[in-house]
Amino acid sequence: MTNADVAQGRPKDPRVDAALITAAIEVLTESGWASFTTTAVAKRAGASTASLYRRWPSKQALAGAVARHIAQAELTGIDTGGVEGDVRELLARKRRILETATGPALLSLMGQASHDPELRQILHDDVYLAVRGELGALVDRGVARGELARAVGEAQLDVLALVLIGTALARSVFVRADDGEAAETELRLLLAAITLA
Repeated sequence: MTNADVAQGRPKDPRVDAALITAAIEVLTESGWASFTTTAVAKRAGASTASLYRRWPSKQALAGAVARHIAQAELTGIDTGGVEGDVRELLARKRRILETATGPALLSLMGQASHDPELRQILHDDVYLAVRGELGALVDRGVARGELARAVGEAQLDVLALVLIGTALARSVFVRADDGEAAETELRLLLAAITLA
């Protein structure tokens, strides 16, 4: 073993990372932010708190890893070949987030964010910017294919991302069952906003 190996420590095992993220989602889903502790997450994952702290030095940093995991797994890499298909897929993925275990975990983080500036910044960077970036890429592809006459301005893109996130949150709180007609209306309104922007 070289001095460099000793200085860097043992390499991180990606299986432990995945187990800790899964445990974090489960703890958030079951107990919310108030009971979301690094100890509870490490115990659920069958890992030591030391291994958790080597990856994420705080509860907020772990929450950021959860938000990044959800955003990267569900909100990126959409390209169906057309604007309507892309928007439909983005909305479907948004609904899927809220219908699985990740939904309550993300809602718990968002509920706490107004009281925690560090968590608010994490969610801005890892959720809001992911949604905004995916919308921007979707529009750019539509312009390049000639489906859209022009790109959406920065201010319009900001608002469209907020609307997309906001309708997801409102639906999870106010609408119990998935309403196919409401989902189709959301799709049409978002497409109209993109086309007219």
